[in-house]
Amino acid sequence: MNSNNISRRGFLGASAAVMAGVAGLTATGCSAESSLKAVDKHELPVDPAKDGEWVPAACWHNCGGRCMNKVMIKDGTVVRQKTDDTHEDSIEYPQQRGCVRGKTQQQQCFGADRILHPLKRKGWQPGGGEKSNGQMRGKDEWEVISWDEAIKLASEEIKRISDEYGPTGFYCYYDCDSTIPAALTGFVRGWDTTSYGTYTLDTTLCGLPGNDTSPGDGDTRNDRFDMENADYIVLWASNPTWSAAGTPFNYWMNARDHGAKFVCVDPVYNASAQTLDAEWIPIRPGTDMAFMLAVAYEMIRLDEEKGSIVDWDFLHKYTVGFDAESMPEDKTINENLKDYILGKYDGVPKTPEWAEQICGIAPDQTTSLAKKLSKENKVMLLHNYGFSRCNGAEMVPQMFMALGAMGGHMGKSGHACASSYHANAGNGGARLVAPGKATASKASNPISIGVRQAQIYEVIKNGGGKTQNVCLEYGSFRKPQPVELGAIKCIYHTNDAMLQTSTNQKEGIEAHRAVDFVLTLAQFMTTNARYSDIVLPVTTRWERCGGFGGFDGGAWETNREYLQYYSRVTEPLGEAKSDQEIGTLLLKGIGKDPAVAYPVSEDQHHYELIAGAKVMGDDGKMKTLVTLTAEDIKSLNAEGTPQKGVITLKELKENGGYQFPRKHGDKYGYIGYQKFVEDPDAHPLKSKSGKLEIYCQARYDLMASFGFPGIEQYKPYPTYIVPPTGYESTFKDGKVGGEKGEYPFLMFNPHYLRRSHTVFDNCPWLREAWANPVFLARSDAESLGIEDGDTVLLSSPYGKGLRNAAVMDVLLPGVVGVPHGAWVDVDEETGIDMAGSDNYLIGGDYSGMGVSGYNNQICNVEKYTGAPLGRDCDKPARWSAN
Repeated sequence: MNSNNISRRGFLGASAAVMAGVAGLTATGCSAESSLKAVDKHELPVDPAKDGEWVPAACWHNCGGRCMNKVMIKDGTVVRQKTDDTHEDSIEYPQQRGCVRGKTQQQQCFGADRILHPLKRKGWQPGGGEKSNGQMRGKDEWEVISWDEAIKLASEEIKRISDEYGPTGFYCYYDCDSTIPAALTGFVRGWDTTSYGTYTLDTTLCGLPGNDTSPGDGDTRNDRFDMENADYIVLWASNPTWSAAGTPFNYWMNARDHGAKFVCVDPVYNASAQTLDAEWIPIRPGTDMAFMLAVAYEMIRLDEEKGSIVDWDFLHKYTVGFDAESMPEDKTINENLKDYILGKYDGVPKTPEWAEQICGIAPDQTTSLAKKLSKENKVMLLHNYGFSRCNGAEMVPQMFMALGAMGGHMGKSGHACASSYHANAGNGGARLVAPGKATASKASNPISIGVRQAQIYEVIKNGGGKTQNVCLEYGSFRKPQPVELGAIKCIYHTNDAMLQTSTNQKEGIEAHRAVDFVLTLAQFMTTNARYSDIVLPVTTRWERCGGFGGFDGGAWETNREYLQYYSRVTEPLGEAKSDQEIGTLLLKGIGKDPAVAYPVSEDQHHYELIAGAKVMGDDGKMKTLVTLTAEDIKSLNAEGTPQKGVITLKELKENGGYQFPRKHGDKYGYIGYQKFVEDPDAHPLKSKSGKLEIYCQARYDLMASFGFPGIEQYKPYPTYIVPPTGYESTFKDGKVGGEKGEYPFLMFNPHYLRRSHTVFDNCPWLREAWANPVFLARSDAESLGIEDGDTVLLSSPYGKGLRNAAVMDVLLPGVVGVPHGAWVDVDEETGIDMAGSDNYLIGGDYSGMGVSGYNNQICNVEKYTGAPLGRDCDKPARWSAN
């Protein structure tokens, strides 16, 4: 469908079906009786917040917004909530406004389904074997126990397993903070390819920053003001309205208002594209490589016919591997991207007609984008990571980089080829304000074994086995080391949502039922908690002493101009304790010194984040941000030395953070790759050649070292490969254009404004405002006899689930969208997931580098003949026995 022909009905098809219920934010509830009645006039009620106090409150989840959140407290109760109103809003000095998820933080803290006391699964007993009664995990009843009993049971079982099996007897999905499992026993680390997909296959080897998202001087993104200078901005697999809700989307709207034209490459004409009046290029999930190759083919063809399309000078000066003239010294095959595109090696030119059969994009749209990417235009190619979270997407990072290089769209104002992700969406460059670094934990994992998530469940179920040690840390993979593991008997969940957010969820449940002990720290009866033995209630950020910076005190997830500050909103509810308090109790329980894990108090940690905070000075150097007096330090229950800064502690608290003032033409702008482009010899990239490596031998060799299936399809430069699961899999014989198979639809899992990954899925306000749908194209729904709101059965080779249909005019036919993060709810009799969890429908297949292919799975869709689901906001909470 050409974007110029999108009807008003098509626009509202998304608004009415997908975004229905936003008006419900103003309704009183989710019942049929709830309604809005017209009145002649509005009488102002007596304000229950009179004489209340505004307090900066945390908005801490992994969404990317990092927005200001304030609550009014009166008589110990939150009676009002607001976002940034500390100054007038402008594009130069924007208010850091929150989104609907931030407004729901009240229910994260005060929700009726909070777990407020330690819980023990009734059928579990320590000692392992049959005593664990593992098959009842997820089915059993719970009993409330005391903290003393909970710590005694957990500590004794942890010590027993540690004594018998050592640190490899424990498994933890490595996340931002693994202090507790590292200090207790050590653990086998589990990881998949995370949010970044195939960008986790060491992109520094081909000249990109790590994961193509490193902030600072090596950032590839331009400063937000420079978006105004672009002629075209291409949003590739990107929907910042949902994925970075809050202030960041202002940057795109400002660019639109300055005349930039937008292009959206996505299976759905998403909310961002609609708002920006973007041209829509509808693409089948996981086929981006075919489309990019065809765009490159057209750029070459048009350049030969008319000239002034390809920036050959840029390619030959700043890249290696595009053509025969620019091959790297370490090449092992005498092949290059240009000749592959032209069909020299396989006899198949990568024309728009060739690509159309795979990606579904009309040839004229391919040609149109190739013209837009001309070196004569100022173009920003901005990607999120949905297209790299696909099977077979290993070379997507190099091909996207190659498209940008072909037009010379790097290192110049109005040009960019970069990620646009998370808190730094649309705003690149070095930090203008940064939090301090608190004293780090001395706890370290005694073993360095990281196993791909797709393999670890099998190891657990089999009681051990041979596997590969490939993972060092978050989003980082190394040359594999063969390892043979013994039995894993304990699973820790201390700071993750692994069982819900990782692929192969069905086998993950089986693995959880195979161990002796599962320990979880949780605020709610999450999926992790549901399949545990002991659940320890942990506080929210609103119940702690305060924080400064990102959701874990770090700087990486804060935008370059603003740091959020928050303080305590309420004392801990029920018997909930902080992570540090729980870790201290567990360490004492097994006879270890907690000081190893926690060298300073939580108050001291809070103080150090404030005291060490820096702000950019007029001289281009970072200087102290916060003035602290002896009284200030005492009020923070900390020890330290008074200091002079730019703002007082009182101002920091009242403002809910600090925002660096910006204006057009200031000296804090930033252009990605500028130093490299101006002087590549003085500022080489991290690749072996110091250039952008379109042909990258080192990255290919790293991938080949894994020995995963399908490696024979790959080259050191970008090529189209048939993924283990993808569009070809929807056909009976695996050949495009043939008879459709048992699972004829492509399935992807968009991130959805109702949730931040899995967080908020239980919040009543969001459940009412944003349903839990499956996105279906209207033509597909009509052919299946499905109407908007009907209950739909989704089937895949791995599982089955139910969702209610949202019929859309703005979704590519043949594609099914299953919004990410619904908490799995398996009917044990039928095996059907009543919540329609995306990962319950995905298996553990992998190839190439072993990418977790979330976004090009296959499924079947049919109208469900059983009892309809109804609205999930009407379902009872998972836990309400407080």
